[in-house]
Amino acid sequence: MLIRTSRILDFIYPANCHICKDTLTHGRHLCESCSESLHYIESPYCSRCGECYDGEISTDFICPNCHDLKLDFEFARAALRSRDESRILLHDFKYRRKIHLAHELGRLLKTGLDDTRFEPYLANGILVPVPLHQKRLRKRKFNQSEELASSLRKLTGMTVANALKRRRNTATQTRYSRGERLKNLLGAFELKTTFKSTIRNQKIILVDDVFTTGSTANECTKVMLEHGADSVAILTLLRG
Repeated sequence: MLIRTSRILDFIYPANCHICKDTLTHGRHLCESCSESLHYIESPYCSRCGECYDGEISTDFICPNCHDLKLDFEFARAALRSRDESRILLHDFKYRRKIHLAHELGRLLKTGLDDTRFEPYLANGILVPVPLHQKRLRKRKFNQSEELASSLRKLTGMTVANALKRRRNTATQTRYSRGERLKNLLGAFELKTTFKSTIRNQKIILVDDVFTTGSTANECTKVMLEHGADSVAILTLLRG
């Protein structure tokens, strides 16, 4: 059935690598060569926020940006650095509505789960995507984080719970400092009433497209911990 579906996709969408344009089949849109050329997250990186560092660091460490912060999530881990082709892939998916890239991005996102700290989450955890406000969702037509979580579910068999709701249509975070981002997001999220029992005592993997300062991730984490989640770890496609 999966092979038949992928063949149908070959007719709906051009079966070409999104980067090098080589011809592909079976619903693929990223060739192995281009996939291997992306900038995957490798150590050394901060054990809290996942920011990458150059040099020879053989032990776990917390970066200077995290030392003075109270972060409620256990750790954040991204699959790729936000560079070159990886940034183009996400931009085209997110802003040019190349929805057919969701499966390829899900495969890339899954590489972040190789971090051994995710093992207890994979055993009995839940995937929760970061929500969009309804106004932004109507404009974009889809929630990129939800699509990534859905692709990850197909690859891992984990449960996805759209448990969070964005109650305020906050201004874009791009030009804000860390402090301004935190202030901008205060009270921006809430837990949907029907999911209170779903997340209680559960280990949650919060899924988003990009981790930059961690403001969004931390605000979502606070909401879920306040409603009884056991712990929250962050998984994103890119590390900004």
